[in-house]
Amino acid sequence: MPNANAKINGSSYGGDLSYPEDVAGMERTGHYVQFFINVQEQAQIQFAAGDFNATPTGGGSTVQSEPSTLGLTRNPTKRLAGSIQLYMPNQLSVSHSAQYQEEEISKVITGGQASIAKISSGELDMDMLGDMVGQGAKNVGAAAAETLGVTGAKAAVAISSGAITNNRTEMKFNSIDRRSFSFDFKMIPKSEGEARSIKDIVNLFRFHAMPEFLGGDRQSRTMISPSTFDIKYMHKNGQHSYMNRISTCVLESVEVQYGGDRTQFFRNTAPTVTNVSLKFKELELITKERIAEGY
Repeated sequence: MPNANAKINGSSYGGDLSYPEDVAGMERTGHYVQFFINVQEQAQIQFAAGDFNATPTGGGSTVQSEPSTLGLTRNPTKRLAGSIQLYMPNQLSVSHSAQYQEEEISKVITGGQASIAKISSGELDMDMLGDMVGQGAKNVGAAAAETLGVTGAKAAVAISSGAITNNRTEMKFNSIDRRSFSFDFKMIPKSEGEARSIKDIVNLFRFHAMPEFLGGDRQSRTMISPSTFDIKYMHKNGQHSYMNRISTCVLESVEVQYGGDRTQFFRNTAPTVTNVSLKFKELELITKERIAEGY
């Protein structure tokens, strides 16, 4: 597989990296996940010539040209020419969640749409408020009594009448959550070359998940945002058509564990087992329009 890695302090931080080495053409499955990395345009890290795709990403945070739900134009990014290709995990999931809230609705509102129309236009009158005034007068008086130190006045009114006024509640839509995606990979090298690729893959995710100081000044209080990621579910014949697409993401966390029951190393000091857990979150909100486009 071609390699266009940039070298930073002697370590590899870019290019085409795969685990297993033949992941894209495995006869057994041929299914894999491909991660593309978009570097902030004002980043100061120096990459080697040819390490970026020739096609610029434009003025947004994504390399896709289709409309998105992002409200602000984000800083331009450049996509690394290489990508990370990892085997398809045993389970993949996508979850959509909407936020609803219970709101109290008085009898004036639940009386009918005509009342709602009048309220919207500001045409409240005493006929509409008559029931509310009648029901609430005793409670208002009891509340006033409690402010004067008559403890339990409101409870006494409710007990003596044998009834309590309780507004209905209705569900009101508030918002939707951004989707999150988690991936867990267990990597066991079969060769020294594959052990180096695993090391580079781990370093690449860790590196691009973090920000950098503006201008490389470690005393600066200004940081450049971390890179973003585009993720694709792939098959050896192309992109999956049955799986949901994923919009541009940030990498929220990277967790690396070495070893199984105990940490063991090969003679060249490479760990025998490396487990990586990645948690991504999409930048944009996914609505019906985006789901109709495959997201």
